[in-house]
Amino acid sequence: PQIFLKSRTFKIYAPSSLDGTTAVKVLLNFHGYGSSADEQLLYGDFRDLSEQEGFLLVVPQGSLLDGDTHWNSDSDAESKSSADDSGFVSKILDAISERYEVEPSGIYAVGMSNGGALSLYLACSLSQRITAVASVTGFMSANLLSDCGVTTPTSVLFIHGTADKVVSWDNGLGGGSILSLAAFWASHNRCSDSSTERLEDYNGDGVSGVLHKYSACNAGTQVQVYEITDMGHVWPEKRRGDDINGAEVVWTFLNRFQG
Repeated sequence: PQIFLKSRTFKIYAPSSLDGTTAVKVLLNFHGYGSSADEQLLYGDFRDLSEQEGFLLVVPQGSLLDGDTHWNSDSDAESKSSADDSGFVSKILDAISERYEVEPSGIYAVGMSNGGALSLYLACSLSQRITAVASVTGFMSANLLSDCGVTTPTSVLFIHGTADKVVSWDNGLGGGSILSLAAFWASHNRCSDSSTERLEDYNGDGVSGVLHKYSACNAGTQVQVYEITDMGHVWPEKRRGDDINGAEVVWTFLNRFQG
């Protein structure tokens, strides 16, 4: 169903196994700049996983800025956007908690590009409600890095291509490289160990990528980065020729953690 909160909307995909009595985990899935909830439902598609794993999938709709849908993922009061998307997400969580039996320690956020940036912003602004987050081709602004209000250890996953020409692997959108963002979260979580491993070359093209792991962190949290060689600004899928399925990697990571 599509739910309205005043002028804002979000879509819900409820698995057929939902019985109304068992507490259910929630995955918030945010579209990219200029996209929509309808497009993200298909593009970053978690519906099959929702059926298999029994979690509630929530796909919010961004608001308009200069004619394009967007998320306000910047903590700076001087940001062009005046949207209170942290407040919007908080109201979404309130609304679905009235309708469903929600597992409060199993609320996760993921997004593509600007939606990934919002997920990272929520890790700062709603750390008491969001258990773990994932960013696919997302970023953090320099402003957010300097005044992130995170109060609890939070697990964070990044999936990013080295050939991304929209959000650079080396510098994001000016807030720093993807590995520097991971280091920010590893430092916050007080991770004391790190390692790397080569990803499987699933498509057999001779290139794959590197998985960066930050572990031995406070409260059992983890930080991971999937550095995908030669991937651009896309949501990875094996059927498209990529070496990983983004949705599977995201859910496998997020589902490990309980707030």
